[in-house]
Amino acid sequence: MQVSNLRVESAGFPISDYRILGSDLEFRTLNASGHSYPEGRSDWRRLSTDEIALHFRLNTVVSQWLTDKLTRSQQDEEGQHPSIRAA
Repeated sequence: MQVSNLRVESAGFPISDYRILGSDLEFRTLNASGHSYPEGRSDWRRLSTDEIALHFRLNTVVSQWLTDKLTRSQQDEEGQHPSIRAA
């Protein structure tokens, strides 16, 4: 299973990590030093459809990254299967 990651950092603020795992978009937050918060606050969690839609409505860096990943994936798939493209 292929995993793709995005880390969003800003000096002095918590770090937001995103990853595509299978067909899910997951999120976790780390402290500004890149370490996990205690008590499971930094555990990976799956984003809901509404949370993902909000990223697209706001045109966040996450939505841009996800669009790029989906576009590349589709292009790679088309390149690997020319008979499907011709159909």
